[in-house]
Amino acid sequence: MAFEPSDRDFIGRATLERAQRESGRELVGLLLEDRGVLRSHQKVLSAGATTAGLSGEVTSGTFSPTLNRSIALARVPKASQPAVQVEIRGKLHAARIVKPPFVRHGKALIDIS
Repeated sequence: MAFEPSDRDFIGRATLERAQRESGRELVGLLLEDRGVLRSHQKVLSAGATTAGLSGEVTSGTFSPTLNRSIALARVPKASQPAVQVEIRGKLHAARIVKPPFVRHGKALIDIS
């Protein structure tokens, strides 16, 4: 959705902006701290989350050879902590919320340490 520039008006803009505000979720980047590969539809749990209302979902994920880590885009609750856990094959793995893009022109744009 092209919301920029902010003065650009189009049919349905108000409805889309309201839906975006009310969803309570945002699209973020994930960097897997543990071994594994992030894939779509994996559950993302915020710190201390025990209910489904505090969880998110990986929308797409893969292994990044440039970063030598697994990366993903995920939709998570807006109040999520930077440290989250991803359920991979029944086990929880540590991950960190980062701001995409991950890599540009072969150089890492995020801190991988």
